[in-house]
Amino acid sequence: MFGPVSVEMIIERVDEVRGKVKAPPSKSYTHRAYFLSLLADSPSKVMNPLISEDTIASLDAISKFGAQVNGNKIIPPQELTPGKIDARESGTTARISLAVASLARGTSVITGKGRLVERPFKPLVDALRSLKVKISGEKLPIAVEGGNPVGEYVKVDCSLSSQFGTAMLILASKIGLTVEMLNPVSRPYIEVTLKVMESFGIEFERNGFKVKVHPGIRGSKFHVPGDYSSASFFLAAGALYGKVKVSNLVKDDPQADARIIDILEEFGADVKVGRKYVVVERNEMKPINVDCSNFPDLFPILAVLASYAEGKSVITGRQLRLKESDRVKAVAVNLRKAGIKVKELPNGLEIVGGKPRGFTVESFNDHRIVMAMAILGLGAEGKTIIKDPHVVSKSYPSFFLDLRRVLNEG
Repeated sequence: MFGPVSVEMIIERVDEVRGKVKAPPSKSYTHRAYFLSLLADSPSKVMNPLISEDTIASLDAISKFGAQVNGNKIIPPQELTPGKIDARESGTTARISLAVASLARGTSVITGKGRLVERPFKPLVDALRSLKVKISGEKLPIAVEGGNPVGEYVKVDCSLSSQFGTAMLILASKIGLTVEMLNPVSRPYIEVTLKVMESFGIEFERNGFKVKVHPGIRGSKFHVPGDYSSASFFLAAGALYGKVKVSNLVKDDPQADARIIDILEEFGADVKVGRKYVVVERNEMKPINVDCSNFPDLFPILAVLASYAEGKSVITGRQLRLKESDRVKAVAVNLRKAGIKVKELPNGLEIVGGKPRGFTVESFNDHRIVMAMAILGLGAEGKTIIKDPHVVSKSYPSFFLDLRRVLNEG
C-alpha cells in the first residue's frame, strides 16, 4: 500500500493486486481534436477530453489563436489571431502550434519550459520554411511570421519525431497540401492523426507516408477514446502481481501503445481482450527483446516488467533519449537504485531480472518514470519513496487515486 498523495508518496510491497480501473481519455486524440476544432469551418464538441497539464496547454493555445471554448464546445474564429503560445512542456502542443501559427497573419511566438526547450524542432522549421514561412529560431522560443504558406507539396523529416508529420498534416487540412513524411518513427501516431482527420470530414489520399490532403475541415462531435499508454501501468500491475481489468479501451485502436497487449503476452502474461476492455493476469515472466521506436512511451513500464523477468531482456528505441527526460538514463538510474542489473546501450537498456528492493525514485521530472517506478515499488522489498508524485499531472492526474482504488479492491 502507500501513504497519502502529497509532497511525498511512500509505496510498500503488496501481496497481490486484483481490481479494475477505467482508462483515462487519450492524450494524443485530445490534442489533435482540439487543433482541428480550431481550424474547422463550424463549431465542434470534443467529448470526454483528457484534462491534464499537456492538454490544457493545447486548449490554451487554441484560445490564443482565437477559438472560443465553452465547456466541450469549441467555436473556431473567422480568422486566426497571432500571439504568444506557451506550450509549457508539451511537445505536441508546441509542434502543432508552430504549424498553425503559419496561418495567423502577424507574428506568433511559441515558447515552452523544461526539457521542451532542448527538444528538436529543426525538421518542422525546415518544412515550413520550404512553404515560404518566415521563422526565427530552430529551438524554443521560435517566432513565426504567419499568414500565407505557399506550396502544394512538402517533405518533412520525421526521423526524430512523428509530431512533425502530424503538425504538417493538420496544416495541410486547412490549405490543401501533399505531405511526404520521411523515415517516420512512432508511425502509429501518424495513423491516429489520420483517424482524427477523418472524423472531421477531411479527405485525403495516401501512398504509405505520402499523403495528399484536400482542404476543408468540418466541425465534429468527437468522442475521445481511452488511453493505452496510461492503461499500460495497470495492465503491467496485473501481469506482475495478480489480475487487473482496464475498461474504456477500444479494440484495434491504432494508438501506438496498444502494442502493450502483444508485449505482455510475449512476457508470458495471460491477456484477454474484449471489445472495450483488457484483462491481464499474472503468469511466469519471461525475458524479451523489443524495439520501442514506434511506441517510446512504453519504454519505462517495459523496463519495469523486465526487472521481474528471470533472464536478460533488451529494450531499445530510436528516440528514447529525446523525450521528457533522457529515458534511457532515467530508467537505468532508478533500476540500479532498486538493485537491478542494468547495462546502458546507446539506444536502450539490457536488463537482467531480479528481486527489486525499495528505493527513493529519481523522477527526472518525467511523468512516465514516476508511474513506472510506482508499479515497480508494489513488488519491491521495503519502501519505495516518490518525492514528487505531482509530475504525473502532465498526462494522468488521477494516477495515484486510481492506483489506490485498485489496491483497495484486492
